[in-house]
Amino acid sequence: MKNHNILAVMTLFFVALMVLSCAPAQAPATSAPAEQPTPAQPPATPIPSPAPGGKGPVPVPPADGSRPLAQLPPAERADRFSGPAPMSVDPNTIYIATIVTAKGNIVAELYPDTPESVNNFVTLAKNGFYDGLTFHRVEPGFVIQGGDPAGTGAGNPGYTIPAEIKHNHPRGALAWARTSDEVNPERRSSGSQFYITLEATPFLDGAYTVFGYVIEGMEVADQIAAGDVIERIDISTAQTSLLPTPTLTPLPKAPVLEEGRPLARLSLADRQNLYNTAPATLIDPAKSYQATIETDEAKIVIDLDAETAPATVSNFILLANLGFYDGMPLAYLETGSYAVLGSPASRPDSDVGYALDLEPAANAKQVITGTVSMYPVQDLSTSAVKASGSQFFISFVLAPDSGVPLNIFGQVTSGLEDLAKLAAGDIVRSITISEK
Repeated sequence: MKNHNILAVMTLFFVALMVLSCAPAQAPATSAPAEQPTPAQPPATPIPSPAPGGKGPVPVPPADGSRPLAQLPPAERADRFSGPAPMSVDPNTIYIATIVTAKGNIVAELYPDTPESVNNFVTLAKNGFYDGLTFHRVEPGFVIQGGDPAGTGAGNPGYTIPAEIKHNHPRGALAWARTSDEVNPERRSSGSQFYITLEATPFLDGAYTVFGYVIEGMEVADQIAAGDVIERIDISTAQTSLLPTPTLTPLPKAPVLEEGRPLARLSLADRQNLYNTAPATLIDPAKSYQATIETDEAKIVIDLDAETAPATVSNFILLANLGFYDGMPLAYLETGSYAVLGSPASRPDSDVGYALDLEPAANAKQVITGTVSMYPVQDLSTSAVKASGSQFFISFVLAPDSGVPLNIFGQVTSGLEDLAKLAAGDIVRSITISEK
C-alpha cells in the first residue's frame, strides 16, 4: 500500500464495519423485477389512470377485492399517484399482512400506533400493488427489501408518507425504507418500499419507521434471495395481538467530566459502548490545548486545533481526562502510513459507543505528515459518513485527497518517529491534556 490513498490504507482495519454500512434506503440495487404474470381476467374495479401530464389520483381500497393494480406491469405502477390513500383503517382493529412467496409465507402483525403507515400498506396491498414485485435487495444477516415497482431500489408509487418512528428493530421488524437525512431531513418514508430485519439491528433504532413485526415465517425470510417474487400480500384481521412486549428506548447517556480519571479503572471491555450520545462542547475554542500520548517506548505531543474542530477537540479532551484511553492497546499500525488508537478491543465495532458529526472546517483540511483525525465511520441508519467518538488515527505521510470526509483536529509536534516504531498491541499508558 505505497500510494497512501486513505481509503486503501484504512480498509484493512475497517473492512468489517463497511460490510454493514448499507442501511435500508432507497438506493439502487442489482436485482431486477420479475416478469409480471398475465391476469386470467380483467379487473372488476377500474385501474386508476395517471392524469395527463402528471400523476394520477390517490389509491383507495377496492370495495370488491379485485386488486386492480396487479393487472398492470410493475413499471406502470411507479409514480402513479399524487399522494397516499385517505385514512380508512380502523385504529381498534388488529391488521395482519401475509407476504406470499414461492418459498412460503411471511406473516406480520401491523402496529396500531403507526396509522399512516398501516393505512398506506394495507391500501396498496389490497389494490395488488405488491403482486409480482420482487425482493430487489437482500443482505444476509441484515435485511430483505422489496416493494419497488422499478426493481432497482429507486422506485415508488409517486409519494412519500410521514415518519412514525416509535419502534425498535428486533429480528423480524417490518419497516419502511427511505432516502438519507441529507435529502430527507424529515425522515419521511418511502411510499411502498419496505424491509424486514433478519437480525436485531439496534443501530437503525430511532431513524426508520417500523410499522410491523413478523409473527410467523422468519425461516422463510431467511431463505429469500435477491429477485424472489412477492406473489401477493394479503390483509386480514385478528382478535388477539401476538406482538412482543415493547422494549424501552435507552435514555441518552453522554460522558461528563469527573475527577480522578474514573474510566481508567474500568476494564477495556467495560469501556466499549459505554455511552450512546456525544457530549456537549465544554472547551473554550479560543484557547490552545496540547495532548501528550505516553507509551513505554514513545512520547507523542499533539497540538489540538480547537478553533477549527471545537466539538471534536472537546470530546477528545473529555475522554482523555476521564482516562478512557489509559491502558488501551494501539489498535492498528500500517507501516509507513498511519496508526489507529482508541478502540478498546482493537476492532472496528469496538469504540466509546457514539459517532461525531463532521465539522466543515476540520474536514476541509489536508492530511499531511503528523495529522491527527478521528477515524471515519458510516452512520448505519443513514449511510452518512461521520467520525468515530473515540477512535483516531495519526498519519505518517502526506496523503492526496481521497474524498473521505474527516474530522482533522490536531498535528503531532514531536514523537512521530517513535510512534512509527511501535506495533499493534503496544499499550498507551495515558493521554494527558494541558493548555499551552
